[in-house]
Amino acid sequence: MIQENTKKQITTIWDKYIADDKKVIDTKGNDLADIDGNRERAIISLNTILNDFFQDRIDIAEFKTSIDSFNKQNNLWGFTSVKGQMFFNLLLKTAESDDQSKKLTKLLKECITIPSDLPLALAKIEALDKYTLAIFNNVPDKRKAPNPSSVCYFLSYFWQIQNHHQWPIMYSSLIASFTEIGLWSDHKTQKDAYKTFFELNESIKQILSVHTSKPITNWDTEHAFWNFKNVSGSPKLASTKKEKKDESTITSIDSPLASATFDIYDFIPPITAKLIDLGNETESSSSAKGSKFEKAVCEVFRQLGFDVNALGQGTGREPDLIAIHKVDNIAFIIDAKAYANGYMLSASDERAIREYILHHCPKLKNEGIRKIGFIIISNSFKSGFDEFINDITWNTDIKRFTLLHSDALLHLLAYKLKDQLPLSSIIDAIVSLGSTIKATDIIQKLDDI
Repeated sequence: MIQENTKKQITTIWDKYIADDKKVIDTKGNDLADIDGNRERAIISLNTILNDFFQDRIDIAEFKTSIDSFNKQNNLWGFTSVKGQMFFNLLLKTAESDDQSKKLTKLLKECITIPSDLPLALAKIEALDKYTLAIFNNVPDKRKAPNPSSVCYFLSYFWQIQNHHQWPIMYSSLIASFTEIGLWSDHKTQKDAYKTFFELNESIKQILSVHTSKPITNWDTEHAFWNFKNVSGSPKLASTKKEKKDESTITSIDSPLASATFDIYDFIPPITAKLIDLGNETESSSSAKGSKFEKAVCEVFRQLGFDVNALGQGTGREPDLIAIHKVDNIAFIIDAKAYANGYMLSASDERAIREYILHHCPKLKNEGIRKIGFIIISNSFKSGFDEFINDITWNTDIKRFTLLHSDALLHLLAYKLKDQLPLSSIIDAIVSLGSTIKATDIIQKLDDI
């Protein structure tokens, strides 16, 4: 039973959505004009792919590739994210033998086929949850296993493709919104979570139908709540009293995924949680401050899964660390800069960076490392890097030069630990984004919306 004050919050969210001309923005900040019309047209192609899979005209590997290719070109549901395509990739990757592939194909066909009612939908969720749990619980490296927490989003995506009037997609951003207005608490099983989500969604549609005097669809509620979040990206502060929620807390709608759909400090270990504070410190000596900041950066890269060679202060003219991923023959030479007011490249720093590259790139190549990048970590950066970065990437063995904000690095770690991401996904996020990476870039890349 939804309380009257919460009903008022729901209608206020809707009224703000209407006041904004029903504007829907994707995870990159682009206005998705006519998203419903585009989805209707996309559904025709997606159902053709689904039917080809159901009728054995394509196998499970071709099905996965076709879905991936289509969604990369038409990312209208966020399926390219962690809980969508990455989950699918890991499902297939862990079905190594022919028998396992046949078993997964049979199960997947049964589960993604549209259910006739909620009890059958919950049974399908339970079946895929059981399958993924068996893999997840028995794989030593959880990063290489499909995460059961993705099951509800994954299946509800395919169900909505087949009947969007009946089945809402369980987006993390919707759960974050429901949590903010006091409608959501965690559930022990995926089946229980989707049952609550489905029933809440139906109740919200009914409330809005009465409020607007017209039918409300799953897409209507999704769009209205899509951008509504108030999730902190900073450490939680102790409070002696619970803040009262009222209408004023939900009249400002955030831009899409400007903050993560969870509190990153729920996942970041204490040893690295103060990275930003260390970078902003002004009371310590520059050497003491720099040393603490460097050590914290080293620890983050260890937790990300890299083999870390810590150099830094006390080792002569050296970068602060080298992070290596031997499996993919990738390394990053890293310098950590603890500048409270923004790091600006000096002539001395330029010379030092060139020396680091000339000294360490040959060594890394002799160790079999073929892809080498350079990363500078700082809380913020001033302008004036472009010409230098272009020169380095054109005229040295450095393939990618990245200015990585400290909060972006912490977001990388939070997503990695929360979603058990493989190191290859972390590296892909670093190299696929621009030369300067902020926290919002990581959120838009990795959040499962």
